[in-house]
Amino acid sequence: MPRSLRLTLTILALAGASPGGIAADGLTAYRGSDWAHLQATSDPPVLWLGTERSVELPPAAGAAGSARYDDLVLIEPQAGGPQPDGRAEWAVAGVARAVDGQRFLLYAGRGGEVTALPAPERARPGNLLDSARWLASDSPEPLHGLAWLEANRPRGQEVWLAPWRDGAFEPAVRLVADGPGSQTALDAAVLGDGSWLLVWCAFDGEDDELVWRRRQADGSWVGGRVSADNGVPDITPRLRVTRDGAAVAWSRYDGRVYRVRTARFEDGSWSNEVWAGPPDSLYPEWAGDDTLLYLEGATRTWTAAGPASTLRFEAATSAAPVLDRDSASGLRRALWPGTSGWRAEPGRSAGVRP
Repeated sequence: MPRSLRLTLTILALAGASPGGIAADGLTAYRGSDWAHLQATSDPPVLWLGTERSVELPPAAGAAGSARYDDLVLIEPQAGGPQPDGRAEWAVAGVARAVDGQRFLLYAGRGGEVTALPAPERARPGNLLDSARWLASDSPEPLHGLAWLEANRPRGQEVWLAPWRDGAFEPAVRLVADGPGSQTALDAAVLGDGSWLLVWCAFDGEDDELVWRRRQADGSWVGGRVSADNGVPDITPRLRVTRDGAAVAWSRYDGRVYRVRTARFEDGSWSNEVWAGPPDSLYPEWAGDDTLLYLEGATRTWTAAGPASTLRFEAATSAAPVLDRDSASGLRRALWPGTSGWRAEPGRSAGVRP
């Protein structure tokens, strides 16, 4: 299924304030021509199911500070048959600060109905949490589990996950212990064959590298580096499930600036690694239909590079827009949520795809 898009990164390459009334960050998920957007800067947060329907998420009970939302997924409804506990058309994962430490914020819903889900039990509840990511697919029980990072000291992150079954989490397990430096930017997906794939950044003592783990059908895990050791930072990976496996997009430092790169995961290994954006392209996201969305920092534009065409959109904010098609013209447009409705920006042709 198309992966959720995490759009809450601070864009250091952009300067200046956003136009008044425009949201600064959020999460967007795509499924075919449908999309959902969590306007995370609202109070309370508002989940938009297209431009016409919205639902407010409940306040975080017991939270002592602001919440951070990490993941939003859209799930294909299953026709007929019983609906298992936890069955949802959408699900949100985040983290809130409570008086006794951090805790998960987990919600699922059908349209405007919202259900708070139980959080996995953690062996060390005092650890700091980050990058909570759903493992989800279009199956009769779509939620498979939750993966996250946690640490009891700076730059000491570990990779944890808890399987989800019959409306509850099974015991959490530590997949990867801490290493020589930070582990950040975790993303996770359930592939078409049912296997689980995790990708994140791990500091190897010299620079950040992309690493991965995959849970196979027999429950065993395999993994390694996405690319050969290269001596330059690789950051902000984003996964997308494909017909033959998965694709990942990230930004790599090319010796002068960061630049978007992609690779494919097929038959248990990574290949077809290429530059997918121009110099100074940052923070890639998959925007449905195999469209890659990234920021061009120098020109302050968001570029949508699709299979057939490439469009640029003037950056209304430092956060990526929602992409859809204008119902009248059928042309691609970018949408940013605002306090008085949605701002639309038509695309301008960017010429040959990078």
